[in-house]
Amino acid sequence: MSLIAGIEFRFDLNFQEIDLKETESYLSDITSKYSDIIFDQQTDIRATLEDGSLKATLLVLGSLYIAIGEYGSFRSGIDYMINDAKSLKDLVSSKIVKNGLNEANIMESKRIQCDPDKIRKVLLSIERLESKKNLAPEEIEKDISKIRTSVRNICRYLSNEDAGFFVSSIQQKYWPNDREIPYFIERYNLVVREEEISKSRLTVLNNQARRLE
Repeated sequence: MSLIAGIEFRFDLNFQEIDLKETESYLSDITSKYSDIIFDQQTDIRATLEDGSLKATLLVLGSLYIAIGEYGSFRSGIDYMINDAKSLKDLVSSKIVKNGLNEANIMESKRIQCDPDKIRKVLLSIERLESKKNLAPEEIEKDISKIRTSVRNICRYLSNEDAGFFVSSIQQKYWPNDREIPYFIERYNLVVREEEISKSRLTVLNNQARRLE
């Protein structure tokens, strides 16, 4: 699974007076309720609490491929995912207040930079490079090398399927020289094929059901 969204809260609450397991479960349940709907999949929530002014970190793990599938292009899908992550933060904050927490007790709430943010930076770097017309060959190669390094670092933390989805969306000249890249692409293609087969089976079953009506 990939890190598709994250929220960090700081609450003006006494850490020692909090039931940690109950609070982590409570925050996870609220976040999951919204993230499952927003990202159109069953997400996995990792909640951690830290001492001081109570700090809560909520990480949302899921699939880029599923989340972006409804958006059209990979590029626009990444932008939508980042906007959706902002909406998730607002919805969770609002729900916590509605459930009884005084709004003044929320000292800070912010969105954590996650995999879609890192990918967006790479895509913007590619767009900027391709918009420059008068760069010397050595400057172009230097920028391409930086992009390849960023792509490699991002793929290291994505699921295999999402890594393949990502690298398949950019030109091959930006792919790092990494023996895992072909495997990532094959894993992504396998997921796509399995999904198409599932859709075909569902279509057949629906058609059979209509004939029996």
